[in-house]
Amino acid sequence: MKVSTTSQTNILKAMSDYNSASSMRESHRVNRPRAQMNQKQPPLRLLSLDGGGVRGYSMIMILQELMLKLFVEMHGRAPRREEIPKPCDHFDLIGGTGTGGLIAILIGRLRLDLETCKEVYVKTSKRVFETDKTIAGLPYRKTLFKASKLEGAIREVVRETSMRDEEGTVNMFIDPKSPVAQIRRRQTSSPFTESSTGSRSSVKTGPSPGLKWGNENALLYDLRQGSCKTFVTAVYKGSDETSSPALLRTYDSAHGTSPSADCTIWEAGRATCATYPAFKYIQIGQNTFLDEGSGRYSPVAQVLEEALVHEWPGREVGLLVSVGSGKSPEGLETKKEPSAIKSATPFGKLIEAKEKHRARVVDCEGIHQELLEGLHRTGVQKENYFRLNVEVGITDFGMNEWSKLLDISNCTRKYLGRQDIQMMNNSAASKLAEIHRSSKGRLNLEILNRELPDLPNEAFDSDSEEDEEVAKHFEELHRIKMKIRA
Repeated sequence: MKVSTTSQTNILKAMSDYNSASSMRESHRVNRPRAQMNQKQPPLRLLSLDGGGVRGYSMIMILQELMLKLFVEMHGRAPRREEIPKPCDHFDLIGGTGTGGLIAILIGRLRLDLETCKEVYVKTSKRVFETDKTIAGLPYRKTLFKASKLEGAIREVVRETSMRDEEGTVNMFIDPKSPVAQIRRRQTSSPFTESSTGSRSSVKTGPSPGLKWGNENALLYDLRQGSCKTFVTAVYKGSDETSSPALLRTYDSAHGTSPSADCTIWEAGRATCATYPAFKYIQIGQNTFLDEGSGRYSPVAQVLEEALVHEWPGREVGLLVSVGSGKSPEGLETKKEPSAIKSATPFGKLIEAKEKHRARVVDCEGIHQELLEGLHRTGVQKENYFRLNVEVGITDFGMNEWSKLLDISNCTRKYLGRQDIQMMNNSAASKLAEIHRSSKGRLNLEILNRELPDLPNEAFDSDSEEDEEVAKHFEELHRIKMKIRA
Protein backbone atom coordinates (compact mmCIF):
# COMPACT_ATOMS: atom_id res chain seq x y z
CA MET A 1 0.00 0.00 0.00
CA LYS A 2 1.28 3.44 -0.92
CA VAL A 3 1.39 5.76 2.09
CA SER A 4 1.67 9.52 1.75
CA THR A 5 4.71 11.42 3.07
CA THR A 6 2.56 13.11 5.70
CA SER A 7 1.09 9.78 6.72
CA GLN A 8 4.57 8.25 7.00
CA THR A 9 5.61 11.13 9.24
CA ASN A 10 2.58 10.50 11.44
CA ILE A 11 3.32 6.78 11.63
CA LEU A 12 6.97 7.26 12.53
CA LYS A 13 6.05 9.89 15.13
CA ALA A 14 3.47 7.57 16.68
CA MET A 15 5.98 4.72 16.87
CA SER A 16 9.09 6.70 17.83
CA ASP A 17 8.72 6.30 21.59
CA TYR A 18 9.02 2.53 21.48
CA ASN A 19 10.92 2.03 18.21
CA SER A 20 13.88 4.04 19.44
CA ALA A 21 16.44 1.66 20.89
CA SER A 22 17.89 4.39 23.12
CA SER A 23 14.43 5.23 24.44
CA MET A 24 13.76 1.59 25.28
CA ARG A 25 17.16 1.21 26.97
CA GLU A 26 16.56 4.34 29.02
CA SER A 27 13.12 3.10 30.02
CA HIS A 28 14.55 -0.23 31.17
CA ARG A 29 17.35 1.52 33.05
CA VAL A 30 14.95 3.75 34.96
CA ASN A 31 12.44 0.95 35.52
CA ARG A 32 14.96 -1.85 36.09
CA PRO A 33 13.39 -3.13 39.35
CA ARG A 34 9.95 -3.17 37.70
CA ALA A 35 11.38 -4.81 34.58
CA GLN A 36 12.99 -7.59 36.60
CA MET A 37 9.73 -8.17 38.45
CA ASN A 38 7.68 -8.13 35.24
CA GLN A 39 9.91 -10.75 33.61
CA LYS A 40 8.47 -13.30 36.04
CA GLN A 41 4.89 -12.51 35.00
CA PRO A 42 2.84 -14.27 32.27
CA PRO A 43 3.11 -12.82 28.74
CA LEU A 44 1.00 -9.75 28.02
CA ARG A 45 -2.21 -9.81 25.98
CA LEU A 46 -2.84 -6.51 24.19
CA LEU A 47 -5.82 -5.33 22.14
CA SER A 48 -5.96 -2.28 19.85
CA LEU A 49 -9.22 -1.02 18.30
CA ASP A 50 -9.25 1.40 15.34
CA GLY A 51 -11.70 4.20 14.77
CA GLY A 52 -14.00 4.18 11.77
CA GLY A 53 -17.54 5.39 12.41
CA VAL A 54 -20.49 3.04 12.17
CA ARG A 55 -18.25 0.31 10.73
CA GLY A 56 -17.03 -0.34 14.27
CA TYR A 57 -19.80 -2.95 14.34
CA SER A 58 -17.48 -5.11 12.26
CA MET A 59 -14.85 -4.99 15.02
CA ILE A 60 -17.30 -6.32 17.60
CA MET A 61 -18.16 -9.24 15.31
CA ILE A 62 -14.46 -10.01 14.79
CA LEU A 63 -13.83 -9.96 18.55
CA GLN A 64 -16.82 -12.20 19.16
CA GLU A 65 -15.45 -14.75 16.70
CA LEU A 66 -12.05 -14.66 18.42
CA MET A 67 -13.63 -15.17 21.85
CA LEU A 68 -15.73 -18.05 20.51
CA LYS A 69 -12.58 -19.73 19.18
CA LEU A 70 -10.96 -19.17 22.58
CA PHE A 71 -13.78 -21.01 24.35
CA VAL A 72 -13.53 -23.94 21.93
CA GLU A 73 -9.76 -24.05 22.47
CA MET A 74 -10.22 -24.11 26.25
CA HIS A 75 -13.20 -26.47 26.54
CA GLY A 76 -13.26 -28.50 23.34
CA ARG A 77 -16.89 -27.75 22.53
CA ALA A 78 -19.08 -25.01 21.11
CA PRO A 79 -20.21 -22.41 23.65
CA ARG A 80 -23.75 -21.34 24.34
CA ARG A 81 -24.31 -17.68 23.60
CA GLU A 82 -23.91 -16.63 27.23
CA GLU A 83 -20.71 -18.67 27.58
CA ILE A 84 -18.62 -16.73 25.05
CA PRO A 85 -15.78 -15.22 27.13
CA LYS A 86 -15.51 -11.49 27.72
CA PRO A 87 -12.46 -9.71 26.29
CA CYS A 88 -11.90 -7.97 29.63
CA ASP A 89 -11.11 -11.36 31.19
CA HIS A 90 -8.49 -12.29 28.59
CA PHE A 91 -6.66 -9.05 27.74
CA ASP A 92 -4.37 -7.11 30.06
CA LEU A 93 -4.70 -3.83 28.15
CA ILE A 94 -7.32 -2.54 25.71
CA GLY A 95 -6.85 0.73 23.83
CA GLY A 96 -9.20 2.38 21.34
CA THR A 97 -9.76 5.48 19.25
CA GLY A 98 -13.05 7.03 18.11
CA THR A 99 -15.71 4.35 17.80
CA GLY A 100 -12.96 1.88 18.70
CA GLY A 101 -12.60 3.89 21.90
CA LEU A 102 -16.32 3.52 22.58
CA ILE A 103 -16.02 -0.24 22.11
CA ALA A 104 -12.98 -0.29 24.43
CA ILE A 105 -15.09 1.42 27.10
CA LEU A 106 -17.97 -1.02 26.61
CA ILE A 107 -15.88 -4.20 26.81
CA GLY A 108 -13.10 -2.93 29.09
CA ARG A 109 -14.44 -0.42 31.59
CA LEU A 110 -18.07 -1.60 31.57
CA ARG A 111 -17.12 -5.28 31.08
CA LEU A 112 -19.98 -5.98 28.66
CA ASP A 113 -20.22 -9.30 26.88
CA LEU A 114 -19.96 -9.01 23.12
CA GLU A 115 -23.57 -9.91 22.32
CA THR A 116 -24.77 -7.10 24.55
CA CYS A 117 -22.12 -4.84 23.06
CA LYS A 118 -23.44 -5.49 19.55
CA GLU A 119 -26.99 -4.55 20.49
CA VAL A 120 -25.86 -1.47 22.39
CA TYR A 121 -23.74 -0.41 19.40
CA VAL A 122 -26.65 -0.76 16.96
CA LYS A 123 -28.95 1.23 19.22
CA THR A 124 -26.33 3.93 19.80
CA SER A 125 -25.43 4.21 16.10
CA LYS A 126 -29.05 4.65 15.10
CA ARG A 127 -29.65 7.21 17.82
CA VAL A 128 -26.55 9.28 17.04
CA PHE A 129 -26.19 9.05 13.26
CA GLU A 130 -29.86 8.99 12.25
CA THR A 131 -30.42 12.52 13.53
CA ASP A 132 -27.66 14.26 11.60
CA LYS A 133 -27.76 18.00 11.07
CA THR A 134 -28.37 17.91 7.33
CA ILE A 135 -31.12 18.83 4.88
CA ALA A 136 -31.23 16.75 1.69
CA GLY A 137 -27.85 15.37 2.70
CA LEU A 138 -26.23 18.80 3.10
CA PRO A 139 -25.12 20.05 6.55
CA TYR A 140 -26.71 23.25 7.82
CA ARG A 141 -24.71 23.65 11.05
CA LYS A 142 -21.02 23.73 11.98
CA THR A 143 -20.95 20.02 12.79
CA LEU A 144 -22.64 17.03 11.18
CA PHE A 145 -24.03 15.29 14.28
CA LYS A 146 -25.44 16.25 17.64
CA ALA A 147 -22.93 15.64 20.41
CA SER A 148 -25.80 15.62 22.91
CA LYS A 149 -27.18 12.46 21.25
CA LEU A 150 -23.87 10.66 21.68
CA GLU A 151 -23.55 11.89 25.24
CA GLY A 152 -27.06 10.72 26.09
CA ALA A 153 -26.49 7.30 24.53
CA ILE A 154 -23.31 6.70 26.53
CA ARG A 155 -24.94 7.93 29.75
CA GLU A 156 -27.81 5.51 29.22
CA VAL A 157 -25.49 2.52 28.79
CA VAL A 158 -23.53 3.46 31.91
CA ARG A 159 -26.76 3.89 33.87
CA GLU A 160 -27.97 0.44 32.82
CA THR A 161 -24.70 -1.35 33.54
CA SER A 162 -23.83 -2.89 36.87
CA MET A 163 -20.71 -1.45 38.50
CA ARG A 164 -19.07 -1.36 41.89
CA ASP A 165 -21.18 -0.51 44.91
CA GLU A 166 -18.79 2.42 45.61
CA GLU A 167 -20.21 3.98 42.45
CA GLY A 168 -23.77 3.41 43.57
CA THR A 169 -24.71 1.07 40.74
CA VAL A 170 -24.28 -2.46 42.00
CA ASN A 171 -28.02 -2.63 42.74
CA MET A 172 -29.91 -1.19 39.84
CA PHE A 173 -33.08 -1.34 37.82
CA ILE A 174 -32.71 -1.99 34.10
CA ASP A 175 -35.19 -0.74 31.54
CA PRO A 176 -36.97 -3.92 30.30
CA LYS A 177 -36.75 -2.61 26.72
CA SER A 178 -33.00 -1.93 26.82
CA PRO A 179 -30.44 -4.19 25.06
CA VAL A 180 -28.79 -4.93 28.41
CA ALA A 181 -32.08 -6.20 29.87
CA GLN A 182 -32.93 -8.28 26.79
CA ILE A 183 -29.57 -10.03 26.80
CA ARG A 184 -29.69 -10.67 30.53
CA ARG A 185 -33.15 -12.22 30.22
CA ARG A 186 -31.73 -14.68 27.70
CA GLN A 187 -28.76 -15.38 29.94
CA THR A 188 -30.94 -16.04 32.99
CA SER A 189 -33.59 -18.17 31.28
CA SER A 190 -31.96 -21.19 32.99
CA PRO A 191 -31.52 -21.45 36.78
CA PHE A 192 -27.86 -22.22 36.13
CA THR A 193 -25.14 -20.57 34.11
CA GLU A 194 -21.71 -21.87 33.21
CA SER A 195 -18.69 -19.63 33.34
CA SER A 196 -15.81 -19.59 30.86
CA THR A 197 -13.91 -21.86 33.22
CA GLY A 198 -16.64 -24.47 33.03
CA SER A 199 -17.98 -24.15 36.59
CA ARG A 200 -21.72 -23.96 37.13
CA SER A 201 -23.38 -21.63 39.59
CA SER A 202 -26.94 -20.66 40.35
CA VAL A 203 -28.16 -17.23 39.31
CA LYS A 204 -31.30 -15.20 39.92
CA THR A 205 -33.72 -15.14 37.00
CA GLY A 206 -34.85 -11.56 37.39
CA PRO A 207 -34.17 -8.25 39.09
CA SER A 208 -34.94 -8.02 42.78
CA PRO A 209 -37.72 -5.63 43.77
CA GLY A 210 -36.77 -2.13 44.83
CA LEU A 211 -33.60 -1.87 42.73
CA LYS A 212 -32.63 1.50 41.32
CA TRP A 213 -30.90 3.06 38.33
CA GLY A 214 -27.13 3.21 38.25
CA ASN A 215 -24.88 6.26 38.25
CA GLU A 216 -24.65 7.71 34.75
CA ASN A 217 -21.80 9.96 35.92
CA ALA A 218 -19.57 7.09 37.06
CA LEU A 219 -15.87 7.87 36.76
CA LEU A 220 -13.71 6.39 34.03
CA TYR A 221 -11.24 5.42 36.76
CA ASP A 222 -11.86 1.80 37.77
CA LEU A 223 -11.58 0.92 41.46
CA ARG A 224 -11.86 -2.82 40.93
CA GLN A 225 -8.76 -4.84 41.74
CA GLY A 226 -7.39 -6.83 38.81
CA SER A 227 -9.66 -5.14 36.28
CA CYS A 228 -8.62 -4.94 32.63
CA LYS A 229 -6.65 -1.75 32.01
CA THR A 230 -8.41 0.33 29.38
CA PHE A 231 -7.65 3.65 27.71
CA VAL A 232 -9.05 5.78 24.90
CA THR A 233 -7.13 8.36 22.93
CA ALA A 234 -8.26 11.95 22.49
CA VAL A 235 -6.71 14.97 20.77
CA TYR A 236 -6.13 18.30 22.50
CA LYS A 237 -7.76 21.17 20.62
CA GLY A 238 -5.18 22.98 18.50
CA SER A 239 -2.83 19.99 18.16
CA ASP A 240 -0.79 19.54 15.01
CA GLU A 241 0.40 16.35 13.32
CA THR A 242 3.49 16.13 15.54
CA SER A 243 1.49 16.22 18.79
CA SER A 244 0.95 13.08 20.85
CA PRO A 245 -2.64 12.19 21.75
CA ALA A 246 -3.95 12.30 25.29
CA LEU A 247 -4.66 8.96 26.94
CA LEU A 248 -7.76 8.84 29.13
CA ARG A 249 -7.18 5.81 31.35
CA THR A 250 -9.21 3.65 33.72
CA TYR A 251 -6.12 3.15 35.89
CA ASP A 252 -3.25 5.00 37.55
CA SER A 253 -0.32 5.37 35.19
CA ALA A 254 3.37 5.10 35.96
CA HIS A 255 3.92 7.54 33.08
CA GLY A 256 2.26 10.54 34.68
CA THR A 257 -0.89 12.09 36.06
CA SER A 258 -4.20 11.86 34.24
CA PRO A 259 -5.23 14.74 31.94
CA SER A 260 -8.45 14.84 33.98
CA ALA A 261 -8.62 12.90 37.23
CA ASP A 262 -12.40 13.28 37.52
CA CYS A 263 -13.20 12.30 33.94
CA THR A 264 -16.46 10.36 33.70
CA ILE A 265 -17.10 7.43 31.39
CA TRP A 266 -19.40 9.42 29.13
CA GLU A 267 -16.90 12.30 28.92
CA ALA A 268 -14.17 9.89 27.80
CA GLY A 269 -16.51 8.51 25.14
CA ARG A 270 -17.31 12.00 23.90
CA ALA A 271 -13.65 13.04 23.91
CA THR A 272 -12.40 10.12 21.83
CA CYS A 273 -15.15 10.81 19.25
CA ALA A 274 -14.67 14.60 19.20
CA THR A 275 -13.55 14.85 15.57
CA TYR A 276 -14.33 17.88 13.41
CA PRO A 277 -16.62 18.26 11.52
CA ALA A 278 -18.49 15.24 12.92
CA PHE A 279 -18.84 16.46 16.53
CA LYS A 280 -18.05 19.62 18.43
CA TYR A 281 -15.34 19.90 21.08
CA ILE A 282 -15.72 18.83 24.70
CA GLN A 283 -14.13 20.43 27.75
CA ILE A 284 -13.15 18.11 30.61
CA GLY A 285 -11.75 19.98 33.58
CA GLN A 286 -9.21 22.43 32.21
CA ASN A 287 -8.66 20.51 28.97
CA THR A 288 -10.45 20.90 25.64
CA PHE A 289 -10.52 18.00 23.22
CA LEU A 290 -11.17 18.28 19.48
CA ASP A 291 -9.45 16.46 16.65
CA GLU A 292 -9.24 19.01 13.85
CA GLY A 293 -7.43 16.66 11.48
CA SER A 294 -4.17 15.78 13.22
CA GLY A 295 -5.30 12.58 14.93
CA ARG A 296 -5.09 8.98 13.76
CA TYR A 297 -7.60 6.15 13.75
CA SER A 298 -5.12 3.46 14.86
CA PRO A 299 -3.98 3.44 18.53
CA VAL A 300 -1.69 0.41 18.18
CA ALA A 301 1.43 2.54 18.70
CA GLN A 302 0.01 3.91 21.95
CA VAL A 303 -0.99 0.41 23.09
CA LEU A 304 2.55 -0.90 22.59
CA GLU A 305 4.18 2.14 24.18
CA GLU A 306 1.84 2.03 27.16
CA ALA A 307 2.50 -1.66 27.74
CA LEU A 308 6.23 -1.96 27.03
CA VAL A 309 7.48 1.40 28.30
CA HIS A 310 5.09 2.66 30.95
CA GLU A 311 3.16 -0.19 32.57
CA TRP A 312 5.12 -3.45 32.20
CA PRO A 313 8.71 -2.71 31.11
CA GLY A 314 10.63 -5.93 30.54
CA ARG A 315 7.55 -8.11 30.27
CA GLU A 316 7.08 -10.33 27.24
CA VAL A 317 4.20 -9.69 24.81
CA GLY A 318 2.46 -12.99 24.20
CA LEU A 319 -0.24 -11.58 21.92
CA LEU A 320 -0.99 -8.27 20.20
CA VAL A 321 -4.32 -8.10 18.36
CA SER A 322 -5.09 -5.04 16.24
CA VAL A 323 -8.65 -4.85 14.89
CA GLY A 324 -9.62 -2.49 12.07
CA SER A 325 -13.00 -1.28 10.87
CA GLY A 326 -12.43 -2.04 7.18
CA LYS A 327 -10.02 -1.49 4.31
CA SER A 328 -10.10 -1.43 0.52
CA PRO A 329 -9.36 -4.72 -1.23
CA GLU A 330 -5.80 -4.77 -2.56
CA GLY A 331 -5.49 -3.09 -5.92
CA LEU A 332 -8.77 -1.19 -5.61
CA GLU A 333 -8.32 2.54 -5.92
CA THR A 334 -10.75 4.72 -4.01
CA LYS A 335 -12.54 7.54 -5.79
CA LYS A 336 -11.78 11.05 -4.57
CA GLU A 337 -14.20 13.95 -4.66
CA PRO A 338 -13.05 17.24 -6.21
CA SER A 339 -10.71 18.98 -3.79
CA ALA A 340 -11.42 22.42 -5.25
CA ILE A 341 -14.69 22.74 -3.35
CA LYS A 342 -14.08 24.89 -0.32
CA SER A 343 -15.02 23.48 3.06
CA ALA A 344 -16.82 26.71 3.93
CA THR A 345 -19.79 25.59 1.84
CA PRO A 346 -22.21 22.95 3.19
CA PHE A 347 -21.39 20.51 0.41
CA GLY A 348 -17.69 21.22 0.78
CA LYS A 349 -17.90 20.44 4.48
CA LEU A 350 -19.46 17.07 3.72
CA ILE A 351 -16.72 16.32 1.16
CA GLU A 352 -14.08 17.38 3.69
CA ALA A 353 -15.49 14.99 6.29
CA LYS A 354 -15.52 12.09 3.83
CA GLU A 355 -11.97 12.78 2.65
CA LYS A 356 -10.65 12.95 6.21
CA HIS A 357 -12.47 9.76 7.12
CA ARG A 358 -11.09 7.95 4.06
CA ALA A 359 -7.54 9.20 4.63
CA ARG A 360 -7.53 8.03 8.24
CA VAL A 361 -8.83 4.58 7.37
CA VAL A 362 -6.06 4.25 4.76
CA ASP A 363 -3.59 5.53 7.35
CA CYS A 364 -4.52 2.64 9.67
CA GLU A 365 -3.24 0.11 7.15
CA GLY A 366 -0.14 2.24 6.63
CA ILE A 367 0.53 2.11 10.37
CA HIS A 368 0.02 -1.65 10.26
CA GLN A 369 2.63 -2.02 7.50
CA GLU A 370 5.10 0.23 9.31
CA LEU A 371 4.56 -1.73 12.50
CA LEU A 372 5.29 -5.00 10.71
CA GLU A 373 8.57 -3.62 9.40
CA GLY A 374 9.67 -2.31 12.80
CA LEU A 375 8.20 -5.01 15.02
CA HIS A 376 11.59 -6.59 15.76
CA ARG A 377 12.70 -3.35 17.41
CA THR A 378 9.89 -3.60 19.95
CA GLY A 379 10.75 -7.12 21.09
CA VAL A 380 7.39 -8.44 19.87
CA GLN A 381 7.62 -11.63 17.82
CA LYS A 382 5.88 -11.47 14.43
CA GLU A 383 3.98 -14.67 15.14
CA ASN A 384 2.41 -12.97 18.17
CA TYR A 385 0.99 -10.03 16.18
CA PHE A 386 -2.41 -10.35 14.50
CA ARG A 387 -4.11 -7.73 12.33
CA LEU A 388 -7.79 -8.41 11.64
CA ASN A 389 -9.47 -6.03 9.21
CA VAL A 390 -12.39 -6.62 6.84
CA GLU A 391 -11.78 -5.95 3.15
CA VAL A 392 -14.50 -3.57 2.03
CA GLY A 393 -14.51 -0.52 -0.22
CA ILE A 394 -13.76 2.52 1.94
CA THR A 395 -16.32 4.63 0.10
CA ASP A 396 -19.01 1.96 0.50
CA PHE A 397 -19.86 2.84 4.10
CA GLY A 398 -19.58 6.35 5.47
CA MET A 399 -19.02 7.03 9.15
CA ASN A 400 -22.73 7.79 9.62
CA GLU A 401 -24.45 5.13 7.50
CA TRP A 402 -26.03 3.15 10.33
CA SER A 403 -28.70 1.87 7.90
CA LYS A 404 -26.02 -0.25 6.19
CA LEU A 405 -25.23 -2.32 9.27
CA LEU A 406 -26.70 -5.35 7.52
CA ASP A 407 -24.23 -4.94 4.64
CA ILE A 408 -21.39 -4.43 7.12
CA SER A 409 -22.42 -7.61 8.91
CA ASN A 410 -22.52 -9.57 5.64
CA CYS A 411 -19.06 -8.35 4.62
CA THR A 412 -17.68 -9.31 8.02
CA ARG A 413 -19.27 -12.78 7.92
CA LYS A 414 -17.68 -13.45 4.53
CA TYR A 415 -14.33 -12.22 5.83
CA LEU A 416 -14.50 -14.44 8.93
CA GLY A 417 -15.40 -17.43 6.74
CA ARG A 418 -12.15 -17.23 4.77
CA GLN A 419 -9.78 -20.09 5.48
CA ASP A 420 -6.76 -17.84 6.10
CA ILE A 421 -8.73 -15.71 8.58
CA GLN A 422 -10.03 -18.80 10.37
CA MET A 423 -6.47 -20.06 10.71
CA MET A 424 -5.40 -16.68 12.07
CA ASN A 425 -8.25 -16.65 14.60
CA ASN A 426 -7.46 -20.21 15.68
CA SER A 427 -3.81 -19.32 16.19
CA ALA A 428 -4.63 -16.19 18.21
CA ALA A 429 -7.17 -18.12 20.30
CA SER A 430 -4.61 -20.85 20.96
CA LYS A 431 -2.12 -18.29 22.26
CA LEU A 432 -4.79 -16.68 24.47
CA ALA A 433 -5.74 -20.07 25.91
CA GLU A 434 -2.10 -20.99 26.56
CA ILE A 435 -1.46 -17.72 28.42
CA HIS A 436 -4.70 -18.16 30.38
CA ARG A 437 -3.67 -21.65 31.48
CA SER A 438 -0.16 -20.53 32.41
CA SER A 439 -1.58 -17.61 34.41
CA LYS A 440 -3.79 -19.97 36.40
CA GLY A 441 -0.85 -22.33 36.91
CA ARG A 442 1.36 -19.53 38.20
CA LEU A 443 -1.37 -18.41 40.58
CA ASN A 444 -1.75 -21.92 41.99
CA LEU A 445 2.02 -22.23 42.37
CA GLU A 446 2.17 -18.94 44.26
CA ILE A 447 -0.53 -20.18 46.62
CA LEU A 448 1.34 -23.43 47.25
CA ASN A 449 4.63 -21.62 47.82
CA ARG A 450 3.24 -19.16 50.33
CA GLU A 451 4.76 -19.21 53.79
CA LEU A 452 2.33 -21.31 55.79
CA PRO A 453 1.83 -20.61 59.50
CA ASP A 454 3.29 -23.08 61.97
CA LEU A 455 0.72 -25.38 63.51
CA PRO A 456 0.46 -25.94 67.27
CA ASN A 457 2.65 -28.84 68.37
CA GLU A 458 1.85 -29.10 72.05
CA ALA A 459 0.91 -32.47 73.55
CA PHE A 460 -2.65 -33.17 74.55
CA ASP A 461 -2.87 -34.23 78.21
CA SER A 462 -6.51 -35.19 78.18
CA ASP A 463 -7.54 -38.71 77.31
CA SER A 464 -10.96 -37.69 76.05
CA GLU A 465 -12.12 -38.86 72.64
CA GLU A 466 -12.64 -35.23 71.61
CA ASP A 467 -8.99 -34.32 72.25
CA GLU A 468 -7.80 -37.41 70.42
CA GLU A 469 -9.89 -36.39 67.41
CA VAL A 470 -8.41 -32.88 67.48
CA ALA A 471 -4.91 -34.34 67.68
CA LYS A 472 -5.57 -36.46 64.59
CA HIS A 473 -6.72 -33.38 62.69
CA PHE A 474 -3.52 -31.51 63.62
CA GLU A 475 -1.39 -34.46 62.49
CA GLU A 476 -3.19 -34.56 59.16
CA LEU A 477 -2.77 -30.79 58.69
CA HIS A 478 0.92 -31.10 59.53
CA ARG A 479 1.37 -33.81 56.88
CA ILE A 480 -0.41 -31.62 54.30
CA LYS A 481 1.77 -28.65 55.22
CA MET A 482 4.99 -30.64 54.83
CA LYS A 483 3.78 -32.06 51.51
CA ILE A 484 3.08 -28.57 50.16
CA ARG A 485 6.46 -27.24 51.28
CA ALA A 486 8.20 -30.23 49.74
